[in-house]
Amino acid sequence: MMKNILTLMIFIFFSRTLFAQCDSAYTYYPALPLNVTILSGDTCLSDNDMVVLDSLISINDLTYGSPLELGTQTWFNGRLRFLVSGNYGNSSGVNDTIYSLPDNIGNWDNIASLYLEWNRLSELPGSFSHLSDLMTLYLNNNVLQDTGDSIGNLGNLYFLDLGYNELITIPESICDLESLNYLWLFNNNLESLPACFCNMDLDWSGNDNGGYPYFAIGANDLCENIPGCLIDNDHFELSLDQFYYSFPVYAPQNCDNTTTVSEKDLFPYQLNISSPYPNPFNPRTTMDLFVPYDRRIDIRVYDILGNEIDVISNNEIYDMGQHSLIWSAGDHPSGVFFIKFADGIDVRIRKMIFMK
Repeated sequence: MMKNILTLMIFIFFSRTLFAQCDSAYTYYPALPLNVTILSGDTCLSDNDMVVLDSLISINDLTYGSPLELGTQTWFNGRLRFLVSGNYGNSSGVNDTIYSLPDNIGNWDNIASLYLEWNRLSELPGSFSHLSDLMTLYLNNNVLQDTGDSIGNLGNLYFLDLGYNELITIPESICDLESLNYLWLFNNNLESLPACFCNMDLDWSGNDNGGYPYFAIGANDLCENIPGCLIDNDHFELSLDQFYYSFPVYAPQNCDNTTTVSEKDLFPYQLNISSPYPNPFNPRTTMDLFVPYDRRIDIRVYDILGNEIDVISNNEIYDMGQHSLIWSAGDHPSGVFFIKFADGIDVRIRKMIFMK
């Protein structure tokens, strides 16, 4: 009996000693939720990293019992290394929309991979430039209009996905990203590019072994003064499908809203859809469809909040050939609307602006 008590006391002593070995800037967590992975080290986790997680929760009114419950987290030697916080509608991301990033996000100076997809971020705080270890950054499907110059300070950045935003410009500092191998800028509102753009060390027209492009910039407003590295480059009119990035998508620049479907046939199986015209519109707008073979197409309209407001086609069959689709905003208020076309292979989305 005495031996058992002595063994227990020794165990408690060494356990407390072990737990007390956390550096003063770290806190020991005896239990972790299932969404947290420890790649290396113990469960002494950085207080600074934890404060940023807490700030992200607080400023966006997210509901979590602990900062460790946010998204999918991977820690390495006590520092946050990977964070998946996209708004995917499942348990791998955040449980509600992220609208803002906290000013103290620069304290994540050890983070290597950050997923912020499908949120409503409109800007990046200045301290974003302090994420010096960041290698992969996914910011697609937000409402960014400007990244700010801070993006050019991320010297270790290898993969940058800015697709499906509202970017009007790209800062000159992007040319300083010497480690960059992937740059996706498709489906924005870019009208021009920095003078240094073609000096970037990118494979402008190549794909990796998985079929993903190293560079793509389709579906922007690049109509004049096109950089030489993009002239006669198929990736100048290349995008990836909206939801799963599973298919390459032919996405011409928005240079002539009255133009119907381009005859350029990069992907013969693919549904082609023109830009809406007129756009802005009141009260009707038109889109021209080219259907390469008979197929079912689901066509629905959504408002800016993602609410479905109209069903144009409930997976009905469209014959091969040209079709014109007219949508009337009716009694809806002025604003931005999205029309989604899904044919079982591809998903295409067009933005429409209704102005009374």
